[in-house]
Amino acid sequence: MAKSKFGESQVIDFFSTALKDELINRFGSHSQYSIGNFSGSQDRKYADFFAGTNSSCILIEFKEFEREIRDEYRKPLREKLCKNLTSETAALSRTTHFIAHRISSMCMDIKLSPYVDVVCPNWSIGSPPLEAVSSKAHYDFIDDFLSGKEGVVIGKFLQYAGHLSSTAGGTADGANAPFKSVLYSRNTQGRVVGTFFNSLGELRQLIDKAPKITQSRRP
Repeated sequence: MAKSKFGESQVIDFFSTALKDELINRFGSHSQYSIGNFSGSQDRKYADFFAGTNSSCILIEFKEFEREIRDEYRKPLREKLCKNLTSETAALSRTTHFIAHRISSMCMDIKLSPYVDVVCPNWSIGSPPLEAVSSKAHYDFIDDFLSGKEGVVIGKFLQYAGHLSSTAGGTADGANAPFKSVLYSRNTQGRVVGTFFNSLGELRQLIDKAPKITQSRRP
């Protein structure tokens, strides 16, 4: 089947919609979560997409098709990330940072894999620190993310965000590095509220202040 192009933004929007739908199905309409569709400096430093719950955080770089992964080879920060990998940073990246593309079909099917294992071999980075590429379909990945089997806790995510920030010439303090996104929750009227945060340190404070009931209620 010929691959008809719809645009990378459609892939991101579908994944975000599927994630939010499953999150509400599992944890109820009052679940609290963060979603960030990045652009500009945040896209170059981190990735296209950030998602976080109280227990797990991920970064995802999206491509519409697998062949477009080669676009990553032209990014100086990604080359620097790969060429400076250690076994420790590779292991952290593997559980935190993913690359995704859609598979050609009549429906939106997305495959996700650890970023470093897919992209870094372009610079002859060997194994170790890299591993054979493992992939998951988006519905399996989302299920594992919400079960805490994919992604990392906020403390580990701060460490990786600091590493990416440092690689880009910024602070290695992941809590204070610029990281602008939105925390979604519901107010007392049941309406969705988007609370801006400018750093992961601010996000952690918002999570700590949230009433615990928002994580246990069901529709």
